[in-house]
Amino acid sequence: MSKFVLIMLSSLWRPNSPSTWRGFIPMTKRVIWPNVSIRCRKTGCSYHQKRFGGSDMVAKRFTMLEINLTTGEKREHDITEDMRKYLGGRGLGAKLMWERVPVEVDPLSPDNILYFGVGPVTGLIGSVVNVSAKSPLTLRGGTSNMNGHFGMEMVYAGYNGGILITGRAPKPSYIYIKDKTVEIRDATHLWGKKNVAAQQALREELRRELDDQNFRVATIGPAGEHLVRNAGISHDFYHHAARLGMGAVMGSKNLKAIAIRGTGPVSYHDEPKLFEMITRFYREARLKKAQDRRWGHNISIARRYYATTEGVKNKQLGWDPICDKTNSLILEQQYKVWNDGCNFCASGCKVPSLRRDPPLGPTTAELRHDNVGGWNANVMLPGFDVQVYLSSFVDELGLDNEDVSGVVAWMMECYERGLVTKEDLDGIDLTWGNLPAICKIVKKIAYREGIGDVLAEGLKLAPPKIGRGTEKYAMTGKGVAITSYEPRGSMQDAVDLVVVPVGELHGARGSERWMACDGLTICAFLIRQLNEVFGWDNFAVEFLRAATGWDITHEEWKDMVRRLRFMERCNCIREGLVPERDDILPDRFFEETIYNKYGQPKVLKREEFLEFRKKTYLSYELTPQGIPPKESLERLGMAFVIPELEKRIGKW
Repeated sequence: MSKFVLIMLSSLWRPNSPSTWRGFIPMTKRVIWPNVSIRCRKTGCSYHQKRFGGSDMVAKRFTMLEINLTTGEKREHDITEDMRKYLGGRGLGAKLMWERVPVEVDPLSPDNILYFGVGPVTGLIGSVVNVSAKSPLTLRGGTSNMNGHFGMEMVYAGYNGGILITGRAPKPSYIYIKDKTVEIRDATHLWGKKNVAAQQALREELRRELDDQNFRVATIGPAGEHLVRNAGISHDFYHHAARLGMGAVMGSKNLKAIAIRGTGPVSYHDEPKLFEMITRFYREARLKKAQDRRWGHNISIARRYYATTEGVKNKQLGWDPICDKTNSLILEQQYKVWNDGCNFCASGCKVPSLRRDPPLGPTTAELRHDNVGGWNANVMLPGFDVQVYLSSFVDELGLDNEDVSGVVAWMMECYERGLVTKEDLDGIDLTWGNLPAICKIVKKIAYREGIGDVLAEGLKLAPPKIGRGTEKYAMTGKGVAITSYEPRGSMQDAVDLVVVPVGELHGARGSERWMACDGLTICAFLIRQLNEVFGWDNFAVEFLRAATGWDITHEEWKDMVRRLRFMERCNCIREGLVPERDDILPDRFFEETIYNKYGQPKVLKREEFLEFRKKTYLSYELTPQGIPPKESLERLGMAFVIPELEKRIGKW
């Protein structure tokens, strides 16, 4: 078959029909030999096949790498005991913030930490890295996470307890890690580059230097360099730790990137048991949750619009015809390129999407529920064409799509109401659905130019600076933009949003199971499947036993999750959180009625909301005021937090 015919056939190929593509490409069976270097036929680079190291039937130890950017010192810590108490990821990150971050410290100062946390089962069923630091957006404890392969690479390099970064480098730098070789290198040539360009340049640099193309790279974009408070961290182009300004913390440390490569084997306590559980899960989950692989995280967006649980026009409306333009079937048929998955994940729910038509040019992005909800009806942008472009544009600059879309929607409403003028916005006509205007204002935010310097402060600090009554239209509670969710459509969503102590994140982020996933560092979107196959608690206990050798009971497992939940909440209370005052929604949700597609009214009643919030506190084993009970803290070995809490809230 001629090359021309192959090209013509490939142009007709539908990305969601992989069997068609395989029919034209000759497939060769790869033979893997242990401890043998394999050479890539395309680039000529050699690499070692990653592999398990075999069951050792002894309890597993966990090692954390600490890097002080100020002094250049690198140290390793055995954190096995803390890992067993708080899990890893989000739990250990909260514990490190309590121990290492002074109270009321500036989040953008060298005294803040930046912890890339993995957990005891990272990479076995999906792979998550939980990034923890004091948030510059909320000025309290912060957490974010990114999926992909970065976390498993940390484990292969020997740092299965994560990487803790402190201090500030004297000049733009990146961290180079190759197994036990750790270096702080000059990144002046990377500073100023957008995310994809920086990742490509660093990968190519390391490929030429080391004959190795398999480094995993995490970077910040211009927004992180300019300390924009909702800047994120990007890994492998479309995995992002976007929430709560972790990219700004990384930028404040003059840290442009982390490049990591691990070639070591990984041993687990009982690998036959792990293999049996993983293969059973893969076999059953692929059948029970096939729609996740087909449509990805965008699967629920149309349903949520119909249920009035998705925001429209900065939460002014409950429905608009524009909502019909984000159907998942349209995404699949016209934009989907392929399915991708994180390390050892059964779902493969990443759905990169491509648009090719002028005038915007070819762009690609991974459309999720969060960025589709933020950039669709909330700012009145119709269809996937502009969303693919805008999501890619924002990711390249290193901003959080969800949060910055909330900032833009707030400014649009203020502009519409005459509270800010065109002159205030540097001549930008920021009307609803105006894509060129949105791109201009987003770029100004990323580089802190003109009005962007104020908007880069986020929805906690920017509204008081502008004043003029604009504060009323900022849809936030603790400083995080509420964009994707419409609380008036669901009381459960409304309360779930506010009881997360670090800010109004995904509605379930405060639940026991979601927090447990962030501690284990497995994908929370697998919770339902794991529960159907094993039963959630049975899975967690059996999987932890097999992976670590810990002889834990179900009650010990519950205590691990309690410590995680309480530690995160105590961090925020120490930094000024008063749950009864701060776990609340903006007045709009209690005072303004919206109507769904069928004309039915939706509004929150404040008294019902407060009563439901109280019940939720109790279900999370908190006091009716949202404080961890003193008796529980003492029983869990957390009495050390009580004196600090008493300074803030008195006796309780």
